[in-house]
Amino acid sequence: MAMSPGTIVGGYRIERVLGAGGMGTVYLGKHPSLPRMDAIKVLGSELSNNAEYRARFEREANLAAGLDHPNIVSVYNRGEEDGQLWIAMQYVQGTDASAELGRDPRAMTPPRALRICTEVGRGLDYAHRRGLLHRDVKPANFLLSAKDGEDDERVLLTDFGVAKSTEDPGELTQTGSFVATIAYASPEQLQGMPVDHHADIYSLGCSLYKLLTGQNPYPATQPAMVMMGHLYEPPPQPSATNAALPPAIDQIFARVLAKNPADRYHSCREFTDAAAGVLVPGYNPMPSGTSPSYPVQTYSPGPDPRTSMTGATRAPASDPRLTMAGAQGNTGMPPSRPRDVDLSALMTSPKSPRRWVIPAAAGVVVVAIAAGVGIWLSSGGSSTGSTSASGTTTAAAVSATSAAQAKAQNPAFAGKTITMVDVTNDGKVAIYLGGTPQTNFLQSLGFVYNLNYVEQGTETSPRPMQDYDTINAADDSYILAVRSDSGAGGGGLLGLPYEITNSRATVIALDDPSAVSAMRTWGTNSAQVELSKLVPVLRNRIQ
Repeated sequence: MAMSPGTIVGGYRIERVLGAGGMGTVYLGKHPSLPRMDAIKVLGSELSNNAEYRARFEREANLAAGLDHPNIVSVYNRGEEDGQLWIAMQYVQGTDASAELGRDPRAMTPPRALRICTEVGRGLDYAHRRGLLHRDVKPANFLLSAKDGEDDERVLLTDFGVAKSTEDPGELTQTGSFVATIAYASPEQLQGMPVDHHADIYSLGCSLYKLLTGQNPYPATQPAMVMMGHLYEPPPQPSATNAALPPAIDQIFARVLAKNPADRYHSCREFTDAAAGVLVPGYNPMPSGTSPSYPVQTYSPGPDPRTSMTGATRAPASDPRLTMAGAQGNTGMPPSRPRDVDLSALMTSPKSPRRWVIPAAAGVVVVAIAAGVGIWLSSGGSSTGSTSASGTTTAAAVSATSAAQAKAQNPAFAGKTITMVDVTNDGKVAIYLGGTPQTNFLQSLGFVYNLNYVEQGTETSPRPMQDYDTINAADDSYILAVRSDSGAGGGGLLGLPYEITNSRATVIALDDPSAVSAMRTWGTNSAQVELSKLVPVLRNRIQ
């Protein structure tokens, strides 16, 4: 029950209710001794009566009070009144991003949405560097207030009083309670697994998606359906919801909303800079050394519980990267289910720390056709000093001895979508599947493997293409053709089957016999062979 005006909480005199949510109610309160008004958040009884949360609240409210950043609402004090925890914060007169979007969606233009999330990201990066996670990043916590005498609005992130220290191994989640907003919560957070700053970055990505499109990334009406979207559905495509957005923005969200934290951007600034590179013409971010450094959490949600649900069906999973066009260097709704299906498995921790691979279904993506054909010619059209596809090079590049070193030496690989196909002596084409050693090697170089081709159960890789099949690859992505057919040799494309040449993606041939053998029969020495043979080819084809 809301407190009535005149009630005293920690010395503050309650004036009126500012807002309410699942965690408690926020009041406008008059400071007991200073001539100012503060925002007083009184937490709900469920949290206040939780002994574990109470102890952590005291520690972390103190940490939050130590934050001093122009994009973070200041925390002044905290305490307890009649058995309920409260926290006093800076009062920001104005509105919040969620309310502003609801008031007039047309007022939330892409530049404004990006600027709001960029300002919030600055505050988050600052907090992350000081070892504090927010854990409930959402538009309703983005406060907007016009500066006195200025047209520019201030953007402040609030609710750091319920944050979590990165050094605390415990979780705020418990059976029957969840300290976050499901619509913006990361997969690892939903399963009560250890989280790091990547969880906040994921939530910031969900928030920008909401501000750009007007809807949540997984807009189901039932919380369980929203959870399954975060856990098992591919990242949504904002350009499919808002046609005014450039298709290249889909690539940005494919990364920031990746299921595996290690595959996301590693700082909020990295994310917002990438988004600005797509949304702001001519944007050229200045390099920064302010990205936080944390141990990277790997995430494995275990098997999709929906596959064992009686009567449950999967929606076709499409690759959110496949409609990207023109992104150079930047990087659905779940199905209905029977009411009696037990979703408790969604909150079960995994048994092994393997990396997460998004489950895919048999559905295919209709790739938007853009102008231009992206097939590299082996002769005539190549520039002076480029390498042949046999793996030799005239450049004075130092050969990498590890995938990590190759990735560092070739930043152009980062975020590029790639599909690998196999062309045998009889001209048959098969597609390598994600989650296999060969495609994992490409991902270790920085590539994003085409999520339309993911290993299913005991399915063998590569997957043979059927007659009249087409390769679902975006125009600005790459197809790596591992070939030993009669036309192989010299890195040329002549003689490749029409399934490959008909694609508008950039085709790169790999026909060095040792590289082809190492790729097809992956073993302990295959990575070293591909570092010396394949990487130079890719380096000179991908810019």
